[in-house]
Amino acid sequence: MNARILVVDDEPDIRFLLKDILEDEGYLVDVAEHAKAANEIRRVSDPDLVLLDIWMPEVDGVTLLKQWKSSGRDHCPVVMMSGHGTVETAVEATRYGAIDFVEKPLSMAKLISTVKSALANSSHGLRQENKQRREEPVGNSRVVQNLKQSMLDLGSSNQAVFLVGPYGSGRQIWANYLSASAGGMDVFDCDRELRNYLPLKANLYVEDICDLSLEQQAELHDAIELTNRESKFRFIVSSRSDYQALKNNAQVDPRMAAMWMNAIVIPSLDEHIEDIPELLEYYVNWYSDHEQLPYRHFDVAAQNLLRNHRWSGDISQLKQFVKAILENDDTENIDLLEIEDTLHQVAANADPGPENK
Repeated sequence: MNARILVVDDEPDIRFLLKDILEDEGYLVDVAEHAKAANEIRRVSDPDLVLLDIWMPEVDGVTLLKQWKSSGRDHCPVVMMSGHGTVETAVEATRYGAIDFVEKPLSMAKLISTVKSALANSSHGLRQENKQRREEPVGNSRVVQNLKQSMLDLGSSNQAVFLVGPYGSGRQIWANYLSASAGGMDVFDCDRELRNYLPLKANLYVEDICDLSLEQQAELHDAIELTNRESKFRFIVSSRSDYQALKNNAQVDPRMAAMWMNAIVIPSLDEHIEDIPELLEYYVNWYSDHEQLPYRHFDVAAQNLLRNHRWSGDISQLKQFVKAILENDDTENIDLLEIEDTLHQVAANADPGPENK
């Protein structure tokens, strides 16, 4: 996935020159003319690198950098841009988290080299690897392979996509998969105004249409109509209810309900239980890599037991089960009694995480 870069500079000529150059290099670029605009962009998207001018009105670049550091928003690399005579200030900025600086007037060769180096030496590569691990749905069953092909057939179209699937089936994982080659995906926060996300700077995922008020649904409908015509990004809107249920729901705008007539169906785990052994192995590795839980092995008897289990919470419940059983013990082999006990424990505390809804 291409890296996303935020350029913060009060000079419009420089902002848009950098935008053009970096986009020609294949990067996704957002621009902000002052600190307030930069903060707004960072609230709705997650840049992999920030190019930050030092001298700006009201809030200068170093002050903004300090604010990001104090608020815990210094997780992405920042390269300072400074005019002649401000090198000392740029060096000072490194004490607050800046990893490099470039002098104005800008040398394009130096800029591109600095950007590539900053991304290569930052967590960008690891973040992209981790994103890909989350985005890639797991399974080699015909059901999963057909769904992957359906997603690929949608290609880079900007037409809105509508998903329907049961609670815990991984609709957001599939939305991420669909967005992986299209600049990534932001997740809509129902407590924020939709206009704060417009124009779209990435695909925008709406977790469940039923969570939106009728007013928000009307705004979303109008935004989808506009985006389908004018944007290179798209909305991905999800629901646990199918078209007929949405149509009969008085709390759903009829225009939005109609959009689910041709929704992509995300299958329940019961429809592809042959993928359970692969899912078990995937989540064991995931928790071992990301949460340093011990690696444990499900033998054939354990896999068969879990293939025949009724997963009422779908893939999310299976994921919680794997985490719980890794936390139980660090012995490599897992016995059937431990599995039964852990299944009861997880069933009593089932709660799908956001990526698995």
